[in-house]
Amino acid sequence: MASPDLKMYTEQVGNVTVVTIEGPVDSATIEQFRLALDPLAAKPGAHVLLDCEGLTYINSRGLDLLARCHRTCFSRFGWFALCNVNRKLVRTMDLLGLGTLLKFYESRDQALAAKP
Repeated sequence: MASPDLKMYTEQVGNVTVVTIEGPVDSATIEQFRLALDPLAAKPGAHVLLDCEGLTYINSRGLDLLARCHRTCFSRFGWFALCNVNRKLVRTMDLLGLGTLLKFYESRDQALAAKP
């Protein structure tokens, strides 16, 4: 059975690049996910917000990619955060220690208002 497609939409809100995710990040879609996020995080001073309202699943490689994007953004004086993340997924990330690294916000508006 084929994995459902991952859909990603990018929009600019002020100086923040908002990436909306719909579908799973798994072995079939991880490369698409990486190719979309790596260039955004690599820009000096990038401000990236992932809207995860439509994210249905993320595997360990996807979680690793989120941590790398966070480190890349911050090492280049940028900002990286997630919003609308499923509570179950937030709990999993907390158990893996990512909860202290990644910034989570309840809504897109809340994340945009909190951006430094």
